[in-house]
Amino acid sequence: MSIFLSCGEVSGDILLSSLAGALRKSGYTRPLWGMVGEQGAASGVEPLWKSSELHIMGLSEALAALPRLYRLADRIVREICLRKPEAVVVVDSPDFHIPMVRRLRKSGYSGPVVYLSPPTVWAWRKRRVIHLRELFDLNLPLFEFEHSHLVRNGVSSAWIGHPMVDTFPPPVPPSEPDSVALLPGSRDSEIRRLMPILVSLARRLEDLGLKPVFSLAPGLSRSSRDSVLEEVGKFGLYRGEARDLLRRCGMAAGASGTVAVEAMMSDRFMTVLYRAGSLEWFIYDNFIRLPFVSIPNVMVRRKVYPELLQDRCKSSEILSSLVSYRSNRSIRRRVHGDLERCRSMMGSTGAADFWAERISRL
Repeated sequence: MSIFLSCGEVSGDILLSSLAGALRKSGYTRPLWGMVGEQGAASGVEPLWKSSELHIMGLSEALAALPRLYRLADRIVREICLRKPEAVVVVDSPDFHIPMVRRLRKSGYSGPVVYLSPPTVWAWRKRRVIHLRELFDLNLPLFEFEHSHLVRNGVSSAWIGHPMVDTFPPPVPPSEPDSVALLPGSRDSEIRRLMPILVSLARRLEDLGLKPVFSLAPGLSRSSRDSVLEEVGKFGLYRGEARDLLRRCGMAAGASGTVAVEAMMSDRFMTVLYRAGSLEWFIYDNFIRLPFVSIPNVMVRRKVYPELLQDRCKSSEILSSLVSYRSNRSIRRRVHGDLERCRSMMGSTGAADFWAERISRL
């Protein structure tokens, strides 16, 4: 017997490694195996496939990769049916994992299937809630508002808190208040689109006497790592977790996603950036009816962090938002009040132990 684990994002790999550690702590000694990244492998999960195979951003890139992804899912389904694990746990990447689990069910797998960090059905593609209800025995969302939405829609869901509650120390003042963390993201296409904008911003920040520091996050593909190193040039570079850089710096600008939650937990102001390909942006602009894209803004239903999307994502506008925060005391007071409120909504400690316990019940 064993447990199969699969993720497709760097942030998902962190969640998966936390779960693997909690399973071991609870006394689970059987094999853990699947598709993982560096952290998942370091936590003891046997990496039959690398999660970097799913590092795709947007519809146009996904379409080009469809044949390869179909073959990958087929290999995974065959291996699961051969090994017959006592549970299957997937993390993030719904465009890959939901079709994979559907094929797994059709292939006869009857064991429990769990979705850790399920898709944002509260935001768009809301019919996916049907898949979560019918294909998965348990969903483990990260935020209470997600859990409430799933329960209201008849989906099996459990929540106690976000794992960052365990791993983040209380916020402290920045040790380098004049430094600005520049966070280009963890996906190849994300980095490709944001790096030129952030390099331009870095020059403008230096003109104002501020110190730009680029993040080189662990788990990046070699091509993304090389791209960052090539473009950073003379600017500061931090090799390590974004959360550690955020604690040093006075403010930040970077890709939408997990790092915005890390900035919130660090009590740092951040300008959230998003640039997509033309097809992805057309879909977002026409079919996604959301006032905000970053989780802190969604949590309190107001603009805590400025969001510069697509054509507005340019260095001049980013600089303007950072300068406004830095120079306006009333903006700073409001932002940090909202961030404190967000942190109060993150739930209790022990999320990974809770996940392991709920999975062991199935």
